Amino acid sequence: MDRSYELRKSLHSLLTQAEIDFEMWQAMRLARADAQTSAMLNRRYRRFFLAAENALLNSLIIILYKAFETRPDTMNFSQLMRDLPQSGSSEVVRRIDDLFRGIEKTWRKVCIIRNNVVGHQSMKKSGDEFHKDADMTLLELKQMIKDAQDLLSLISESYYETHVLFNLRGTQSFDNLIADLRAKNVLTSTRSE
Repeated sequence: MDRSYELRKSLHSLLTQAEIDFEMWQAMRLARADAQTSAMLNRRYRRFFLAAENALLNSLIIILYKAFETRPDTMNFSQLMRDLPQSGSSEVVRRIDDLFRGIEKTWRKVCIIRNNVVGHQSMKKSGDEFHKDADMTLLELKQMIKDAQDLLSLISESYYETHVLFNLRGTQSFDNLIADLRAKNVLTSTRSE
């Protein structure tokens, strides 16, 4: 296998997982916003769902960090960009640069969280303080994932004449879980717990 293929394959896998992690994390947060669902989860599954939410966010942060780190010995966009053929049109190069610049702004915020909360535990401030310093929004995370997917798609199509697909709807399994828990909750709610 050639290096660019391995890089694109690895990045596709990372960005697919990032999309699933983000969608499931967001679905879990939204489920807890519903009073009935929140009561059900708190009654029997509170610690599990809090741990799962935290794990999904941490996984997402790590994935986004490593997709755009600049180490020469790891699979990342920097390596893929270095290997691009010089044959790209000026329009494609401009679009790649625009996407990369937009991603970079949020990636800097991801770095703050990864370097001080997820990958390491800084003694300077609390995790909440670093999250506040990063000032990263859900919309920025979602946009970073989309832009990274668009960047990989653009590179794959423009330079390698291949297509990549995303949009896996990662929330379906979570929606099924909540529906099953609601059904079980209805059946067992008359018994004392």
